[in-house]
Amino acid sequence: MKRKLSSILAVVLAAGLLTVPAVSANAANAALKAEIAQIKKDNKKFTYWIGLIFSDEANKLAVEQINDWAAMRGIQANPILVNQNNLNAQVTAAITAGTMPDAMDASAGLMLQLGEKNLLNVQSTLDALIKKNGQLNNGAKFFNSSAYAAKGLGVPYGINGNLINRRLDLIKTKKAPATWEELLTMGKSAMPAGGSWGFNTGNTGDAEGVFRAMFHGYGGRIADNAGKLCTIDAKPTRDFLTFVKKAYDAGVFPSDSTNSDGAWDNNKYLGGKTAIIANPGSVYTTLLGGSATWDPNPELAKNTGFSALPGGPVMRIAPSDAWLKVIPKSTKYPELGKDLINYMLQKKQMQPYYKAAIYGPAFTGFNVFTFWRKSVDPARAGLYELATLGVTGAFPDVNNVAVAEFNGQFGISKMVQRYLFDKVSLDKAVEEAQASCAAIYKKQS
Repeated sequence: MKRKLSSILAVVLAAGLLTVPAVSANAANAALKAEIAQIKKDNKKFTYWIGLIFSDEANKLAVEQINDWAAMRGIQANPILVNQNNLNAQVTAAITAGTMPDAMDASAGLMLQLGEKNLLNVQSTLDALIKKNGQLNNGAKFFNSSAYAAKGLGVPYGINGNLINRRLDLIKTKKAPATWEELLTMGKSAMPAGGSWGFNTGNTGDAEGVFRAMFHGYGGRIADNAGKLCTIDAKPTRDFLTFVKKAYDAGVFPSDSTNSDGAWDNNKYLGGKTAIIANPGSVYTTLLGGSATWDPNPELAKNTGFSALPGGPVMRIAPSDAWLKVIPKSTKYPELGKDLINYMLQKKQMQPYYKAAIYGPAFTGFNVFTFWRKSVDPARAGLYELATLGVTGAFPDVNNVAVAEFNGQFGISKMVQRYLFDKVSLDKAVEEAQASCAAIYKKQS
């Protein structure tokens, strides 16, 4: 009955038959009412930046949910899809120009960099959602811990991370690779002519994430245990770069891997031009359901194996990261922002979104959805494991503003590029990365 009443009210409001907006019982407060009146008086739309992901259906759902919420509140919304790889640069430009949105999706790293200077504290909204949706899963807990410098500045809604996707019809063994060396052997056997590793080597989040996991696997550390001093200039970094050079010389990196296209690896795999990629699940979703660009390919879906990222001689990690909903301090409508976050994080909104998106669940109350089962969807089962078992993407480094800035500037990827493509010496590539990293840590200390 309540759902019917809400639908009726939304229709009436949209038709302009009521002058007083309908507000639900849990949001009926003076501040929210005042903001609804103010945004209508200002003749403004509530602007939300959605982090564009490689699922047309998920992006469409996010837009629809924001518009549905706006209709329910009797206001207008302006949901804008922003490529996640371009989000940092777009935010920097918007802060300078004074054109930040009223609310937005943000990576954990971007949220750290924006900090209390630019973001409102939404701890009370998160606390209320924990009561409603259950505790945060392990992959999201860190972002609500006292050890996290940006605690309270965002509400986690999705846990993501890469899984190795590999062509079982081309690779001789179905055994999952435990080490990067094993993956190199698989790659060479799958495509002897080269190009089997569909790993980007340009300035993208995909490249930085894979290289960072590999770097840590060989014992590399960006900073010391206190998270104060940069420690890139060390033997493990040289071991990591030596292995990357070995793989490059073996021809497993495609000749067009140096680019800033976040969809490059997806298209490479979907087009049958590579055998191994690191992907959070968008490729598998496309193989099953197709997209605007690709037809479904159930045969390739059947021949795709999934496993966690391999390890190096020192450690193996399953890095995960969170995407969160945040509210810039510049907004005139903070209560509307909190209200929208609460609306989008309802179970009835998140179930269809997760089914289409490439995120694992942030709250334990979302763990019950059947599509997390391996028998239903092996890719989403992998994302579920990252959400419930994974470590934060910075591990074993301290997850602070400095490491977020270094990774956000593609620090490890740029070091690799200098060594592989600019042909500088191993020592020079490491020393340059150390200098860049040290300057960031000094600035943030």
